Amino acid sequence: MQMIQGRERFVTKVCDKCLETKPTVRFAPTKSLFYPDGMSPICFDCLEQMIRNKGYDWAIVDKICQFLDIPFIPKEWQKISEKNRVNPFTVYTQLFSEDSYENLDWETYYKEFKTLEEAKMIEEELPGFYEQKIKELQKKWGPNYDEDELRYLENLYKGVLNTQSVNGDLQIDQAKKLCKISLEIEGRIRAGQDFDKLLKSYESLVKIAEFTPKNAKNANDFDSVGELFRWLEKRGWKNQYYDGVKRDVVDETIHNIQAYNQRLYTNESGIGDEITDRIKALQSAAALEESQSDFGTDAVCDDIDAYENAGYESLMKEEFDADLGETI
Repeated sequence: MQMIQGRERFVTKVCDKCLETKPTVRFAPTKSLFYPDGMSPICFDCLEQMIRNKGYDWAIVDKICQFLDIPFIPKEWQKISEKNRVNPFTVYTQLFSEDSYENLDWETYYKEFKTLEEAKMIEEELPGFYEQKIKELQKKWGPNYDEDELRYLENLYKGVLNTQSVNGDLQIDQAKKLCKISLEIEGRIRAGQDFDKLLKSYESLVKIAEFTPKNAKNANDFDSVGELFRWLEKRGWKNQYYDGVKRDVVDETIHNIQAYNQRLYTNESGIGDEITDRIKALQSAAALEESQSDFGTDAVCDDIDAYENAGYESLMKEEFDADLGETI
């Protein structure tokens, strides 16, 4: 094996993307029938750069894996990419040189992935989702339960909600307590311990909360109009709005107010004439005020000043126009 790896160092291949000649060990292995030499036509360096440019997004990694016909396993990729930001895809492809992945290609794992998704178990496959789910369940039910117990509580609680008419905070709390008592009874049964008291508490709570067949709801019944529309929308139904009408309620309301005010102005009898008369009255008042500025005294004052000036001039002529006669 070491001899083969040693020989591969001297075997070269041209990358179709960067057009550089590199050793074949710098090309990803592939199971695709389109590449008979068993190697990717694009080198690791170019593939790593493509992944970095996309921010290590799952979509680009999945596309490259499909291109090379190797399985894309999200939790394995996430684990590797978090520890290695230099050449995570190079390390990732080394996984599939192991015997355990010999018969696993991209399509095979994709089908398994879709099966988990349809079974609503996808959070167990995706990294971080499962841990977050457990934290949410512990916050809901308490930190003293292990993962199996949390699953039991959550599944039973969902079953109660789906089959019984649970309304209000009180019945929700009763449903949760009923699930906890049921879990405790299961534990006592497995341990071979007495559970009579717990069973009486269980039956009493069932009666108090009215979780009985009489109160059971039909799976086909709708509790509200909202549930009905949700059921319809899941099957492709879409609500048809009024064509040609603005969708924004606020804009439509403003438009209605403006139109109403306009109708008040145009349709109210006499309001237009009143406004016209008022404008004319204001114009007449302004003209009168301008023509009679200072109560009309400006012209009178001008006449008095002219009269006084004329009298003063004639007086000065009489006093200083003297006949000096002959000099002595």
